[in-house]
Amino acid sequence: MRYTYKKERRDPQIQSYETGKGKRWRIKFSMTYNGERHNIERSGFISFDAAKLGKNKAINDVQKNITKLNITVQEYFEQYCEEKIQNGSWRYTTYARQTSLFKKLFYPQWGKIKMAKVNRGDYQHWLTKMTIEKNYSKKTVQTFNSAIATVFADALLNDVIIKNPIQKIKVSGTAARDTSMTRSEFNRVFDFIKSSPLLKNQERSMALLTTLGLRHEEISGLKLKYIKDNMIGIFEVLNLHGQVTSPKTSSSERWVPMTPLVEEYLKLTINEARETYGKNGIIMSPDSFVFVNHLARHIRYSKLTEIFQLISKETGIHVWPHKMRHAFSTIAFGIEGVNPRDIANILGHSKIDMSLFYNNGTDEGKKQAMSKISNMF
Repeated sequence: MRYTYKKERRDPQIQSYETGKGKRWRIKFSMTYNGERHNIERSGFISFDAAKLGKNKAINDVQKNITKLNITVQEYFEQYCEEKIQNGSWRYTTYARQTSLFKKLFYPQWGKIKMAKVNRGDYQHWLTKMTIEKNYSKKTVQTFNSAIATVFADALLNDVIIKNPIQKIKVSGTAARDTSMTRSEFNRVFDFIKSSPLLKNQERSMALLTTLGLRHEEISGLKLKYIKDNMIGIFEVLNLHGQVTSPKTSSSERWVPMTPLVEEYLKLTINEARETYGKNGIIMSPDSFVFVNHLARHIRYSKLTEIFQLISKETGIHVWPHKMRHAFSTIAFGIEGVNPRDIANILGHSKIDMSLFYNNGTDEGKKQAMSKISNMF
């Protein structure tokens, strides 16, 4: 049906017209914003005031949408990361890791480009080239690509882009670091940790704690109040930014039994720490850190890594703290009669499947398994 429109004197961009249901209003006008022209037309408003509100909303929508379309990768990624930390979705360590990752690898190439202008083919070419140039492992590239894709998926939900360009990306790279250890390799590392004069008591204690399957940050943040009888409590950790936080997950909060050797050297380290605190005019309290430097301040997060660099050099076996965690799982699951749930609880895993993932198996284990299988035939 054709209507006769009459411009309102109060606002010529708003017109009234008569319908079978009574008088109605519409908005019709053009506007230029950021160099782009937009034609606006909406009808069916039941009053002039409603049409006025509709006009203001239409203008705001245009401005908002143009702003969205012009937002750069860096601007959106920074907003995304800030939102994650503010709403509690990320711990600070995750926030710091992700923002550092984006700044170091993604922003130099893509930071100033508009989100809507990111092209899948260009991204695929760049990712493959970077992987080759930096000799990244496939696992590293998968982690990085997944982080990027998640942010673009968020932009899609917020109507910043109409299609996620980071989909079905082919990821390449070298093989991940080998976290497996043979029993003989573990024994050689363990013997060095246990008896080498190159390690001080504190260093030996820290290295021995990795044989219990403890994480790097769990060892660095150990406090006196969490050492009771022959148990170690994991209820606070010290992250790589020097912050005391809660453990990685709720299942990571746990009590871990100590072996006699660990308990022996931990007692020696506590006595040395108490003397260090005293020399600095401080009384060691239950809330004090166990591993401290000569100024009675908690040791650097990198200290444990440095200890294992020495162990690797002296034993000829490339080993690091997290590899010892894998070794613990492998050895524990290889002991007949040990309850898998108990192993998972020691490692701080809510699911046994995760602990099994840490179990790399060994060549000796394969031979023993085949020997047992052959006896069945």
